[in-house]
Amino acid sequence: MARSPTLLALLLTLPFPASAAPLALLPEFARQCPTHHLENMTAGDLEGLMEDFQPRLTPAQTRLAQDLVGERCARIEAGLSCGNAATAEAYRRSHLLQAFVHEACASGWTCRGFADCTQAKP
Repeated sequence: MARSPTLLALLLTLPFPASAAPLALLPEFARQCPTHHLENMTAGDLEGLMEDFQPRLTPAQTRLAQDLVGERCARIEAGLSCGNAATAEAYRRSHLLQAFVHEACASGWTCRGFADCTQAKP
């Protein structure tokens, strides 16, 4: 089946957020630590925060996160952003989103712009 050039043109004009952070995290970042601008973290740095948070998950919560990542990302080549979005959704479903963002805000990371982030040394 041939793809419609009109549909492709429409998809290319849709606005996508400049942020690498999953949309589920943006309101919590803005609420809990707006001056840190963690929405500007790279997908890799955000994944690192998620990995640091993983020991706090129960086995069932870990399984939920793994299942969502597999379900959403297995059939596409999406890189870290797909896994981060699925993990953030698992946190939301497990009522852990606020706790994750709290830990992210306390991590020492701050961003001045997109992918221009530093972590304060303890």
